[in-house]
Amino acid sequence: MKKIFLLLFAVLMIQLPIASATFAFGERLTVRERFIGNASPLVSNNMKYILNFMPSGDIQLWNNHKRTMIWHTNTSDFRISQLVIDQYNGRLKLMDWNNTPFWTSDNNAWATAWYGQGNVPVNLVGDLLIVQDDGNLVLYNTKNVGLGWYPVWASNTSGQ
Repeated sequence: MKKIFLLLFAVLMIQLPIASATFAFGERLTVRERFIGNASPLVSNNMKYILNFMPSGDIQLWNNHKRTMIWHTNTSDFRISQLVIDQYNGRLKLMDWNNTPFWTSDNNAWATAWYGQGNVPVNLVGDLLIVQDDGNLVLYNTKNVGLGWYPVWASNTSGQ
């Protein structure tokens, strides 16, 4: 009986997924990761800037040395549980576990303002979010070999 139980247990363990998602780490979030509410914050390499997921559902970027908030999503809903990079449209999405969006980055509007009308790169699909050492939170497209990495959205908080 004990052998049968152990055999069934082993078979069930093999069928369980090892990990359904990976979680953000360090200063970056990739398209395959989730930044969740109870996770460690994302921290710039120089330790000066911190991206926090607040229990209220707000994502906040802080200057750790000055102890000041320099950017946030301005969201407040306790159902909000994760920040992801949408793998299809490359936008940042702040949502609940049912994938209901509460905030999304507007890559097109940001790129038009940043690059100027008529100079916007064709592909605004982001795949890498970085908390930079200068205090800017930047979503990059890293897939276009011809152009190299280029920003598709940013918090515009450099130097704050």
